[in-house]
Amino acid sequence: MPGDARSIEVVDTPIGRLGVEATAVGVSRVRLPGDRVDQCVGDVTPLGRSAAAQLAEYARGEREEFDLPLDWEGVRPEHREVLEALCTVAPYGRTVTYGELAARAGVEDPREIGVHMATNPFPILIPCHRVVASDGLGGYGGGLELKRRLLELEGALPPPLDLGGV
Repeated sequence: MPGDARSIEVVDTPIGRLGVEATAVGVSRVRLPGDRVDQCVGDVTPLGRSAAAQLAEYARGEREEFDLPLDWEGVRPEHREVLEALCTVAPYGRTVTYGELAARAGVEDPREIGVHMATNPFPILIPCHRVVASDGLGGYGGGLELKRRLLELEGALPPPLDLGGV
């Protein structure tokens, strides 16, 4: 199969160490800080180097969009549809709620969106950090501190809740 051979690149960025796995088809996975990035070993390819460089540029605030092919092998069609919908409704600097994304992606239960985001193989490239709860940040596979940092980097942090002086 064309996507079988994998290359792996690890890059230190201002948001932490990221790992990028790529096949001949495209990026197959992005590993966030703490996601066993140090265990990433393998050959480096031009695509892996490009992906790592683009992620580093993003983390330095120098890039808002990525120009990388993705290898969707093994991603269920309904999962891919939700992830692709996310890219159209939450551009750089904007957030979308789980409910809004569910409505746009045709998903009946907004809680399912959390499952789709938690299993996103391309975090940052497919910006699951931009999906927030209607009453706050919601969750994030890389941890809430990283989610907060990514949203701050993009100038997209949702306003704090008004708890009426509580």
